[in-house]
Amino acid sequence: MHRRRGKGRSETWEELRDRLVAETSAFLTEGLRHPELAVRIPMIPADSARFPPSLTIAFWDPVLFD
Repeated sequence: MHRRRGKGRSETWEELRDRLVAETSAFLTEGLRHPELAVRIPMIPADSARFPPSLTIAFWDPVLFD
């Protein structure tokens, strides 16, 4: 079975899987090489408190728009 990819090119599910594994591997390798570039995700235990609404903007704006 083939699926369409971009302009007229199709790839099999096996090719898609191989491509996704390679892209994920490259992403993780780069993240391990440069941990200083990692996005830190803030954490609060679910039963103890809630994040202020302003943190939503402070966290997601750089992640989505930089």
